[in-house]
Amino acid sequence: MRTPDRLSDLKRAMALLADAVEQLPESCRDLAGNALLNIAAEAVAQDVGCIEAGRIFSRLGDFLGQGHQPPSTGALPLSGFDA
Repeated sequence: MRTPDRLSDLKRAMALLADAVEQLPESCRDLAGNALLNIAAEAVAQDVGCIEAGRIFSRLGDFLGQGHQPPSTGALPLSGFDA
């Protein structure tokens, strides 16, 4: 389970990234989501390894596939999608 400080840090990082996206040139903003996803995938794979990253992204796919909208702040509730 994440500590309150870690969740607070996550929220801060998300806000900073959202602000940074707004500062991108207009011609790049539509690519920001793809770029952030690529950066996130690489960071998660480096952090937990490729196999566990695959599991995490599979749960994310299940979450999205069921029509859930990720929150704009806070962590995704993926634990309910664990097999």
